[in-house]
Amino acid sequence: MKQRKATHLPKLIPTIFFALITFLFIALPVQAARVDDVKFFVEHFYYGDIPADLHEKKTIEEVIDSLDEYSRYLTAEEYSKYVASVGADDVALSDINTPAVSSSMLYGNIGYIRIKTFSANMDEEVTKQYNKLKKEGAKKLIIDLRYNGGGYVESAEKLLGHFNGVHNAYELTTREGSEMIKPVASKTKFPKQTYILVNRYSASASEIVAASVADQNAAVIVGERTKGKGTVQSFFEFEDGSALKLTVGKFTGPSKKEIHHNGVKPTIECAYDAELATIHGRLIHEMMSEQKYKAVTPIDHSPQEKTFHIHFTQKMNLKNVHASNKVELVKVGGIAVPIAIQPNGEDVIDITPKKPMERGGSYVLIVHPGFENQTGRTTKQGIYTPITVK
Repeated sequence: MKQRKATHLPKLIPTIFFALITFLFIALPVQAARVDDVKFFVEHFYYGDIPADLHEKKTIEEVIDSLDEYSRYLTAEEYSKYVASVGADDVALSDINTPAVSSSMLYGNIGYIRIKTFSANMDEEVTKQYNKLKKEGAKKLIIDLRYNGGGYVESAEKLLGHFNGVHNAYELTTREGSEMIKPVASKTKFPKQTYILVNRYSASASEIVAASVADQNAAVIVGERTKGKGTVQSFFEFEDGSALKLTVGKFTGPSKKEIHHNGVKPTIECAYDAELATIHGRLIHEMMSEQKYKAVTPIDHSPQEKTFHIHFTQKMNLKNVHASNKVELVKVGGIAVPIAIQPNGEDVIDITPKKPMERGGSYVLIVHPGFENQTGRTTKQGIYTPITVK
């Protein structure tokens, strides 16, 4: 039968497998997918234990129920929506209009890029956003892959090409054997101090990136152990617009550590939803230490207390302190918060944020050197203190 003619399929599979979610268009002369067609694809391409009673099953649902959790049959409407959502597992369809890539500059000249999904044009946008951050002075980089359920693995291969020291992207295993896949080379390279945020919802292409850079010491992974979805799916499309999504292989990092059901262990482990604050807080601390600033006792701050009081150990010249840029209040995971500075006597200044501090948020109060005392001598050492808003 024509729909079972698969002479060229084994040769096609290795090349199109470069997409974690691949699209294999099989022209069938029927108007709807039949259970025999589904059985055929399972028998010839499924990566896993093929059910012993496969040919005894009467419906597509019975066949699908006997396969792994990532293989399923989609109606034409479901498949259309899936394609629109870039084929990324665990990405809500309501989020498809949210930009796949966004960026900002964090305090300390630290670039931040969030990748929501590995879309087809993701690498172009990442390159654009990173070059913009570099022009703004970024010296370090944080890439956020939290809640990223995957997408096109070609985009993961391109992203890995930006990391110094990444020579292999991942190992792909199908029923035809194993192959080590290379990253796509790029002239644009990320800084050596690059950090990747992951959590329990980071899966598929996100895990390829995390495992690859971790295995080759090309970046620091921060967060929770990832989801552990180390399998590859292809779509077999039918003429009526429906499709069979079938597991056809698995991947590991270059070191060949098992990812499926295990996930990728981060370099720096931290609590859920604290990943960005954890690494940004560490980087601020490193920056302050390098500049010989002194860390003082952390502060637990109540939102009801709107003003901080900085006490000096001697009488100071605070006449023009309201115009000073020598005090900063930094939101960890963000930027400096606008503040008002007001003298309070000869040895105290009051610091008042111009907008409310977030309950549960982490901040750092930084007092730079250069304050004058009443004899004209200036302070030589800066200080900083972490603040937690209760």
